[in-house]
Amino acid sequence: MSLDPLFRPRSIAVVGASRNREKVGNVILRNVLHTFKGRVYPVNNKAETIENLQSYRSVKDVPGELDLVIISVPRDYVPQVMEEAGERGTRAAVVITSGFREVGDEGERLERELVSIAKRHGVRFLGPNTMGLLTPDFNGTFAFADARRGEVAMVVQSGGIGAYMLTWAQRTRTGVSFLVSMGNQADVREFEVIDYLSMDPESRAIFVYLEGVSDGGNFLDMVSQASSRKPVIFIKGGSTAQSAEAVRTHTGSLAGSYEVFKAAVRAVGGVFTENLRDFLNLAKLISSSEPLREQVLVVTNSGGHGVLTSDAISRTDLRLLTIPERLKEELRRVLPPQSLPKNPLDLSGDAGRERYLNVLKVIADLDCTKLVIVQSLPLVSCTEVAKVLLNFKGKGIVTVAMGYDEDSASRILDSASIPVFSFPEEAVYSLEALVKRPVPRRKVRVPQPMNSAMELIKGKKTLSDYEGMKLMEIYGIRTPKWGIAENYEDAQRTADSIGYPVVMKISTDQPIHKTEVRGVYLNVERDHVKEVFSTLTKLSKRVMIQEQLNGLEAYVGGIKDPTFGHAVVAGVGGIYLEVLRNVSYGIAPVYEDEALEMIRESKLLDMIRARKRGYDEGSIIRTISNVSRLIIDLDVRELDVNPLIINERGAFAVDVRVVLGDHPA
Repeated sequence: MSLDPLFRPRSIAVVGASRNREKVGNVILRNVLHTFKGRVYPVNNKAETIENLQSYRSVKDVPGELDLVIISVPRDYVPQVMEEAGERGTRAAVVITSGFREVGDEGERLERELVSIAKRHGVRFLGPNTMGLLTPDFNGTFAFADARRGEVAMVVQSGGIGAYMLTWAQRTRTGVSFLVSMGNQADVREFEVIDYLSMDPESRAIFVYLEGVSDGGNFLDMVSQASSRKPVIFIKGGSTAQSAEAVRTHTGSLAGSYEVFKAAVRAVGGVFTENLRDFLNLAKLISSSEPLREQVLVVTNSGGHGVLTSDAISRTDLRLLTIPERLKEELRRVLPPQSLPKNPLDLSGDAGRERYLNVLKVIADLDCTKLVIVQSLPLVSCTEVAKVLLNFKGKGIVTVAMGYDEDSASRILDSASIPVFSFPEEAVYSLEALVKRPVPRRKVRVPQPMNSAMELIKGKKTLSDYEGMKLMEIYGIRTPKWGIAENYEDAQRTADSIGYPVVMKISTDQPIHKTEVRGVYLNVERDHVKEVFSTLTKLSKRVMIQEQLNGLEAYVGGIKDPTFGHAVVAGVGGIYLEVLRNVSYGIAPVYEDEALEMIRESKLLDMIRARKRGYDEGSIIRTISNVSRLIIDLDVRELDVNPLIINERGAFAVDVRVVLGDHPA
């Protein structure tokens, strides 16, 4: 069902409009009146007129067609208003009122009733527990700050964050096309709104603050399509156990796994930011019209700032531009003798506005981002350089203003939509996030289990360690030579066939950390097999004997996230996994280029390539991809391969733990 009646109504009723100018209902009414060109109807069962308009006792009394109702009445009356609106044919509503799912059982019951009424009448509604929405046509929020209209769309699950973003937009002269406060998402969901806004020609980018995702499957599907149309930038609340609990009491949402959410954003081609400052800094770049490139030319009047900026760029996938030879001679003519025509271009501390102007004239037409840094010094101010930069609007200008008059310079540049930052590192981070954003992926999950795998797991909730090894082999994941023994003779025979030294460890039916119970012995030679076997059988009736491998210990795991479904985890393994926490997540199925990015992010790639040992990095990439297919095929809840030993021969699963979902007996 179309969301047009919600976002593009021709008539609006504010139910709960008040004569008291300090009440939410009055603020909403005034905001609508000041911005909306269509018909507006206050609804209040006691007042005859509000804000010089005739007031109606009920939605049923409003004349003519009514596209949208904004409801701000006490909680227990909301279902009645929704019923009346639905009966008269209204197709959209915004429920401002709070006190529903986020406060407990009775609120949850009322929210279910509200959803049932709306579905019965075909009403799509935003909320409850929302601040409202702002569109190019009207302001239906209770925020006191209105915003300059522009091209940045905002979707927020917190009214407070939404109000702050409107204030920030007003202060920085950033134009806003839409602001949608999602509230509890009882009906209209975040992925629907993102999809709708992605097709809006007035919005160049979508900024999203979420505390919980309503439907992971639809999010992966619809947001990947949205981000192929325009940038979608995310920040998430609920990254810790304490903040996740705050989310539950705020919007009644489950925060979900922070790391899996980040992986989901990467999978759909979105940009993930860790904090509100980075989130809003990206809005500066997007709301400008500057053509931005991954090659960067730094211009500065401070050598130190140039060095720090170069350092920041080197830590990213951006590149410093090599200045063409044809321009070096021109630059020498406008630079002082102590300055060299190289990147960063250090104009020297005695640079004035004329030197900035002359250098910018030389480099203006280069196809790169010009990161122009100005530090206020006795011979130049930020404001003077800001005025110079107005002449180069549209030439890929990004500015950093530092010094006593940086606020004045920022106002000048903001008014011209030239992005300006307080620190070089912030500019570099924002630039990389925008120009190097990931390619959106469609995650097609069609289980295609092999018969041998289905036979192995049939009727089981968990697999024994040796069954886990067999499962690895079925899915093309290599294992060291191994065998199982329940008596000394078999143990000796198995070890002899594998070759020494061997690894001997307990073999269990239930997943456990074997090293924690001293159940693993390395470097076992032939003379010690009997002694080690005797020790281990005090802990377990079975013993696993394995070929001992040397190499890098990695970790590959699989989980079934309650929101996004199956995901793969990879990183540094062995006994230091839980200490170092150098891991990266990927939404299954994980394609090989995504697996490469995972091992790069988790620092595994650096460790594999260290000292040029010839370790097979392709083998870990294939293992990650195969594990992602396995967990989908068999609906695995948890899988750990730890360690996965990587050496010049490949990647080998040494210890495997598997917890399955529900499978028929």
